[in-house]
Amino acid sequence: MKLTINLLYFCTLLVVIGAPPVNENAKRGKARPPSNVNEDSDDVLDSLEYGRYLKEVVEILESDPNFKKKLEKASPDDIKSGNIAEHLSLVQHHIRTQLDEAKQREMSRLRDLVGRKIRNLSEKQRLALSRANLNGKRIQQFLPQHIDHETSDTFNEADLERLIRHASKDLDEIDRKREQEFKEYEMQKEYQRRIKLAKLTAEERRRLEQLHRETLEKKKRHRQVNHPGSVDQMEEVWKKVDKLDANQFTPKSFFKLHDINGDNLLDEGEIEAIMLKEAAKIHEDTPDGDPVEEEEEMDRMREHVMKEFDKNNDRMLSLDEFERGINGKEAKNDQGWKSIEDNPVFSDQEFQRFSEKMAPVSTPIPLRQTSSPANNPQPPVVSEATVRPSSSSSIIVQGQQIPQQEQKPVPPVLPVAIKQ
Repeated sequence: MKLTINLLYFCTLLVVIGAPPVNENAKRGKARPPSNVNEDSDDVLDSLEYGRYLKEVVEILESDPNFKKKLEKASPDDIKSGNIAEHLSLVQHHIRTQLDEAKQREMSRLRDLVGRKIRNLSEKQRLALSRANLNGKRIQQFLPQHIDHETSDTFNEADLERLIRHASKDLDEIDRKREQEFKEYEMQKEYQRRIKLAKLTAEERRRLEQLHRETLEKKKRHRQVNHPGSVDQMEEVWKKVDKLDANQFTPKSFFKLHDINGDNLLDEGEIEAIMLKEAAKIHEDTPDGDPVEEEEEMDRMREHVMKEFDKNNDRMLSLDEFERGINGKEAKNDQGWKSIEDNPVFSDQEFQRFSEKMAPVSTPIPLRQTSSPANNPQPPVVSEATVRPSSSSSIIVQGQQIPQQEQKPVPPVLPVAIKQ
């Protein structure tokens, strides 16, 4: 009986996501080969489980001149919402054929993927899934939602709408997660700094606090940073990084040179590489240079360029988008750039909540370690042993005094962003 139920369930799932095999020699034309994906790529699209399929669909659609014009004129909201899918009927017949074949390959991949997921389920889980409504929440959560399962061999408007909306949501979540991980990393670093200060003498604390303030000020006085995506920034990379004659610079030549994989698109990894020199300006010649902060600076510059240049929201820049963007009013160099040091990563309240989750500081120290500015008094003392943020980065700890030999080091809690 169990075997019968399992077989029926497995067949049902295969019908839902099943796809006929792709005939590469079909009369309707040779199938378009899938895009090459570098396993070590920094392109954020490659972090999506369906990233290869997304890239392939984008490349196919952008090869159609009519649909490409609609993409260029569409608003960001129309693209992210998937409303642009209503123009799919404009694409040429051979483009629709390529889209059909791309979907068939993706459905075949998903059939294998779901098969593996089923085999990894327990007997109880399989039974529960076999009794679930095919249109219900349980099945919807089990099946990949970036593709329309109603038709297995043709790419339609529902496919494009699902793909765009799902990708937009997933990519936004990736950026949000990265920003949160960086915030936790910065709070962890500040927390550990204050833990270290708590174990020093008053004189040692004053010396290190002064050095910390000088370091922060030095970062703020970094060399002038070009506005990311401006002509000045690109020309500087061309001359000082690429070591090429300034008189030979053109946006098209620059684009071709930095299109490393030769796909006629600049992906997010390639754009971050262009931002490397600008990000380095902010963190060079600092005694405690932090590669994690420098990488975050590049990420923010990349996001900024994408926001200004990427008109069709596909997370890649075509040559046309690049040329329009670099010559656009949004890419003027006089806008400058505000770095991480110019924008607080976390608030006092966020740090307070973070510190309360950490182990309490066991080493007693004076309530006032360093003088605070007149307009920024020390925060009130609380009854529990805790680390309190203040504008002068001083530490306030209150609680039972523990002898020095009983102190235990606070284990570092590193966020995902910096784990090796």
